[in-house]
Amino acid sequence: MNTTPKSLSLAFSLFLAATAMAGITPKVTYHFEPNGFKGDSTKMVVHVSLPVGWHIQSNAPLDSFLIATTVTAEGKDLAFGKAVFPKAMEKDYPALGGKVALFEGDLDIGVPVKRSGPKIKSDALKAVKVKLGYQACNDTQCLPPKEIDAVLIRK
Repeated sequence: MNTTPKSLSLAFSLFLAATAMAGITPKVTYHFEPNGFKGDSTKMVVHVSLPVGWHIQSNAPLDSFLIATTVTAEGKDLAFGKAVFPKAMEKDYPALGGKVALFEGDLDIGVPVKRSGPKIKSDALKAVKVKLGYQACNDTQCLPPKEIDAVLIRK
C-alpha cells in the first residue's frame, strides 16, 4: 500500500466524508392524534429530529437545484391528505448559492388521514408505511438526496 502523505490525506478525507454521511440521518417517527379515528378522520404527525450542525431543505426550496423535503404515506383503506409543514427558516449560505429555506433541529409535519368507510378500524393505522425524503446539508456541503422510513410510536 502506498503511504505517501498525499494518499494518507486522501484516505483521511474519504474517511471524514463517510463519517459525516453516516452521522446525519435524522430520527423520524410518527403517531396519530387522537390515538385512532375521530369520526372518519385522524391526523398523522411526523416528527423529525435533525443532528446539530445539519439541516434539510424545506418542502419548497428557493432554488430548483435543491431537493424538497417530502412525506409520503400509504395504508390499506386509508387516504392521506397533503402534508402540512411548519414555516421554514431562511438563512444565507454563500457556499450553497445564497439564501436557503430550510429546517433545523426538531419539526412536526401534519398529514390528514381519512378512512374509506366506517368499518375500517383504528388497527389499520398500525400498518401505515411512512417515508421522509430529504436532502441534508451543513454550512459547506449538501449530501445526496435520501429517503428513510419513519417509525410508529404509540402516545
